[in-house]
Amino acid sequence: MTRPRHSGSLRLRNGIWLARYYHRGRQVEESTGYSVTDRGKAETFLHAKVKEANTARFVDPATRKLTIDDLLDVLRREHTRRGNRSRLKLRHLVDNFGGAAALAITTEGIDRYVDARLAYGAQPATVNRELAALRRAFRLAVQKHLLPSMPHITLRPEDNVRQGFLDPADWLAFLAALREGDADVADATEFAYRTALRRGNVLGAVWPWFSLDVQRGHVIGGGLRLPGTATKNKKPLTLPLTGALLALVDRRWQLRVPTCPHVFQRGGIPLTRFDAVWRQAAAAIGRPGFLFHDLRRSAARTLRRAGIDEETIMRLGGWKTRSMFSRYAIVDERDLAEAQAKLDAILTTAVPRQVVPLRGRRRR
Repeated sequence: MTRPRHSGSLRLRNGIWLARYYHRGRQVEESTGYSVTDRGKAETFLHAKVKEANTARFVDPATRKLTIDDLLDVLRREHTRRGNRSRLKLRHLVDNFGGAAALAITTEGIDRYVDARLAYGAQPATVNRELAALRRAFRLAVQKHLLPSMPHITLRPEDNVRQGFLDPADWLAFLAALREGDADVADATEFAYRTALRRGNVLGAVWPWFSLDVQRGHVIGGGLRLPGTATKNKKPLTLPLTGALLALVDRRWQLRVPTCPHVFQRGGIPLTRFDAVWRQAAAAIGRPGFLFHDLRRSAARTLRRAGIDEETIMRLGGWKTRSMFSRYAIVDERDLAEAQAKLDAILTTAVPRQVVPLRGRRRR
């Protein structure tokens, strides 16, 4: 019997009826799930698929098979292709949603995931990084026409303003405590503070990044140029070497090991972890929670209080946007109090201007 045009067809494979039909001009083939003895049921299945194929509710069989693992693989490939250096937060997503069909992931299910993560003790900022990765994976799938739609994913409010910093006097005390414990760690710490660079850039600094003027075995000038491949914002950063920073680089030059390109090394082995000496120095100045990354905000705050304009500070520290820079909370209560004091001083010394009242005109 000849079927009407666009009515689809059935064919047998390994004793199972397969349904063939068209959706938007493309042939689709999927298993009916019925054996050779159930042709009538297979016909009913085929008829339903043909009827649904040109409606908005139709979902391609390949789409129904797509899992969250497939979406995260798409995200990983894009992450690698774009050269992103930040680490994707996917482990908990895989543990919770792994193996599930992408179409089965709902907004309600994602909300339950968030509630469970927060109840377990995860910070809102951490959960948001996971949600952002999941949202990006779904958006890529929709853009590539792998999925017809995606669930609504809303990031949670978070208080991500940076808190820790040291005033110059505290930092000098901290640096002195570090030098008593480990001079190499102290040098890396001083370099981080004076350059406002990230930990990875400091500990990963190598001599090829430097253009040095060396005379009689000492560095008397030069500069540091971080390549775009090493900076978070992918833009190269050039810093001149002057004053105490130049003296620090000269000191490390005297300690260099020909077989090790790293500036901060000990016996030819690059510095990586120094938790014990760091905690000891932080405890010595009464700041047990102080972090290496806090050096960046400490430097930014000191520069701002020294009158350096924010654009220059942002360029030095590699902050790409004003909002990112603002998260470092380099203005504290004492700064605001000083601002109020300066305003009071101005208003106190100001001389009121004499106001001459206007005489009203007589009506005629």
